Amino acid sequence: MLGVARNPRCFFYFLCLLYLLYLPASALADEIRLKDGTKIIGTIVGYEENSFKVRTSYGFALIRKDKIAAIIPSEAVAEAKPETKPEAKPEPKNEAAKETKKPVSPSAAQPVPQPAASTAAQPPAVTPAVKKDTVANPAGATASPAPQPVAKTEPPPVPKPSEPVIRDEVIGNLYINHTYGFHMFKPPRWEMIEDARKTMPTAVVAMGTGDETTLLVVGREPAKTTLEAHAAATERQLREIYEHYRQISEQRTQVAGLAAIERRYRGTADGHDWSGIVLTLVRGTDVYTLLGMTWADSDLIQIQENVIARTISSLEFTK
Repeated sequence: MLGVARNPRCFFYFLCLLYLLYLPASALADEIRLKDGTKIIGTIVGYEENSFKVRTSYGFALIRKDKIAAIIPSEAVAEAKPETKPEAKPEPKNEAAKETKKPVSPSAAQPVPQPAASTAAQPPAVTPAVKKDTVANPAGATASPAPQPVAKTEPPPVPKPSEPVIRDEVIGNLYINHTYGFHMFKPPRWEMIEDARKTMPTAVVAMGTGDETTLLVVGREPAKTTLEAHAAATERQLREIYEHYRQISEQRTQVAGLAAIERRYRGTADGHDWSGIVLTLVRGTDVYTLLGMTWADSDLIQIQENVIARTISSLEFTK
């Protein structure tokens, strides 16, 4: 993979945009880990002045990007919690049940005429005592407590498997993703953006120009509702991200032979006017979001829009 000279403001704005796009519609609070060890629970709602705007239970907070070590999505936090709660309390109850059973004397509970010598001389053999205690005894029913059922210890819930390690490669102008089984065109002068994947677990691949004024990302997450609902949730998040957001067009189309909803938009963010296209499609149990955007205040806007469109239309699933 190629290294990239970063435009810090553009790059971190891009990461914030990705993060908001791939949050589920009913997102829970996420965990933001700072470099000093502090953990903040909240939801990122914007990016301004080199800082992430986070909605927390006590209000909004601005967190500088250079203070953040990692952002853990809500699903990853929820899945990790069951592992930290081992349930080991039923064991003492079982011991207590055994202790209460042990003092119960079968001879005291059953007035069966037995020679005194045999009762006194009989060693504390467990097997005969258990057999005698299991014989029906109406007279001593109140004296002998009912056997307590042994409490079953439920195994801790098995955590969901983590996201698979993404295996991919670039051969010439072709990007190949072996993990999710698809390939697509990679423009000759575009470079892979590895940092986006490290920060955003839902980002399958991100690429763009070296100055990151033109960007494209493919994201994947489990499909939890209909195609229309996922597309609508994405647009709501776009409206929160951009100032002066305006939708240019919306249409149903096909990408890789699958039904998709395409929206084109304009909006202002990070001091620039952006031209963007976002497509949402469902394949099996997964929903894919393809987001392409470029500076609209650039002389190359039409060229870059055409490059983004060609790259998106080249997507093909191989398995």
